[in-house]
Amino acid sequence: MAYILSLVVLALCTSLAVTMAASNTLNLARAENMETSFSAQVAAESGLAFMLQSVAAAKLPEDTDYDTLMSNLAGALGEVMNDTENLGQSVVSSSESTVTIPTITFDNAAFDCVVSRLGPDSEGYQQVRVSVVGTSGSMSRKVSLDMQLKAVPPGAFAYGIATKGTISMSGNAKLRSMGSADDANVFSAAFATTVISANGNPELDGDLYLCTDNIAAVALTGNVEIGGETDIDEILISHTHLGQDEPEFPELDLSPFPALAVNVLSKKVSNNKTLNNVYVPANLNPMFNGNTTINGIVYIEAPNKVKFNGNLVLNGFVITEDGSDLPISGNEITFNGNLSVPGISALPDTAEFAAVKAYEGTAILAPGFGLKFSGNNSGINGMIAADQLTFTGNSTVGGELTGTILGLKDLPMTLSGNTEITINRQDDDSIPAGFKCSAKLNIVPNSYAEYAGQYGVTASDQ
Repeated sequence: MAYILSLVVLALCTSLAVTMAASNTLNLARAENMETSFSAQVAAESGLAFMLQSVAAAKLPEDTDYDTLMSNLAGALGEVMNDTENLGQSVVSSSESTVTIPTITFDNAAFDCVVSRLGPDSEGYQQVRVSVVGTSGSMSRKVSLDMQLKAVPPGAFAYGIATKGTISMSGNAKLRSMGSADDANVFSAAFATTVISANGNPELDGDLYLCTDNIAAVALTGNVEIGGETDIDEILISHTHLGQDEPEFPELDLSPFPALAVNVLSKKVSNNKTLNNVYVPANLNPMFNGNTTINGIVYIEAPNKVKFNGNLVLNGFVITEDGSDLPISGNEITFNGNLSVPGISALPDTAEFAAVKAYEGTAILAPGFGLKFSGNNSGINGMIAADQLTFTGNSTVGGELTGTILGLKDLPMTLSGNTEITINRQDDDSIPAGFKCSAKLNIVPNSYAEYAGQYGVTASDQ
């Protein structure tokens, strides 16, 4: 009986051991499958994050449409991805309706990506779907996200003043905002011992933004008011933002403008003169005395020194030839009298000005030139941009400066004396005349999707 009982117990133990071994093997297989499945999901999510970063860095031409979207996107992504360690010898390719990213492998996983054209949405914006298949071992997982193509204004347009050079405010200089205080924010991309200085009684409704992370580069003395704060220590703590990424400064397109200026100027301009669509030849160095009214465009070749000594009413805008390769000392535009820029909205609806009226949003665009303002300005309807800008004396821009003041080069910008500039920013995202705009793909909210089932190693089934 003892022998028989021992055999029974041994049989039971053996059976339990076999069952436990089988259960452990099954659990191990399940764990390995879960790990592989999770690894495939992580690969898909990592691939999507990588693609979003790459697509965000891709700049497409502003005129990208349904027919050119995929080829333009493939070219832009190729500039970002080709000849990188991620792709090796492979390259981004495209067809009429898709852009394909070669397999990218990392650790024991990989992902494949296809960007597919979806067509316009209800608002007319072109859309694409970014589909990513992550693989690990025999497992694969798929995720996707839709993106919408929109023209995006350069980041520098978000500031009241944005310059690549230093900024100096002194005397009673003021930068006001008619709307949000953020409209009067000031940005400098310069790296110098002193990047932004303010002394005397300057007032700034917005905050200070700098690329440098050196707080000593901000020099504040006197009765300074910034962001509504007068305590200098508090200004440096709460209203000074260091280590900022440089925003995108716009590229320029000056090609349409010379042909619009059909009336070539002679050297001397008499008093009380009205001029239409003026062309200023190089080295003319004209002086506008007395009361002058200019309708339409003023196109100025480089080099040139142009002075407006009397009152000027500009029913249009000023555009210069790009004089960036010439010494800025020979390229100057000076406004000594009272300046009023109603802009193209004041032009009559006649054939003479029809072409000019197609260009909106810019008051003065002067690459390679220095601008000097010392008179009383009753309003400037449009953006001001030049390599160097100086506001002195009683220069006042009252409530009609509807865009950013841009410093295009690493040259000092000065606001001194009784200068007062008030920003009245517009709500639309239109691009001012003479500036290029890139189109970018932006995430469509609530479009993220995960797909059930097993997928192959490519995303071509999208």
